[in-house]
Amino acid sequence: MTKTVLLLAALSLGATQANAAVFSFDDIPGGSIQNNYGDMPTYNGFNYSSKLVWIDVEDSPNWNYGAKSGDFAILNNYQGIGTITEENGEDFTFDGLWAKKWGSSKDSGGTNFLFGTLQGYNNGLLVWSVDTSLNGSYTYYGAQLGSIDELKLGLGNNFLVDDLALTTVSPVPEPSSIALMLGGLGLVGFMAARRAKKTG
Repeated sequence: MTKTVLLLAALSLGATQANAAVFSFDDIPGGSIQNNYGDMPTYNGFNYSSKLVWIDVEDSPNWNYGAKSGDFAILNNYQGIGTITEENGEDFTFDGLWAKKWGSSKDSGGTNFLFGTLQGYNNGLLVWSVDTSLNGSYTYYGAQLGSIDELKLGLGNNFLVDDLALTTVSPVPEPSSIALMLGGLGLVGFMAARRAKKTG
């Protein structure tokens, strides 16, 4: 029993805390306004570079190019590479996204491709890189291994991204959490030892 308690304590000390989320861009504070677009604020704990804006691509008569889900997506409106970072500089993992070429109707497919790369960096070093090719239909790019602190969307000029999935990683529990956990485990051990003496 004591060995089991000690093993559980050791495992929980090394555990990471993770928070996964899929961003649909339909609930941007101060944004997500029908038939409109605007600069991306900090959204769900992540910062977006000036190359990326939110946009209504479903109910807009001007930009009816389609979202993967809901009404909104992010648009690479100013060409170049869009970057995403965690607002406190913490590491995160990339769990996938849907992307398509801007200016083509939803699910239109086609052979006119937009080529680029999707890359994850940590402390300025490349962790992973995926070649991309986009047309008028949404294409899924799945999870990649490794913690990153910067996601670079170099998917070509003028593209849409929707249903972006990221997981924040907090590798070190706070000291107060450790003390509380150790106190609780000590109490469990004390109770188990006391019970063993009574029955023995």
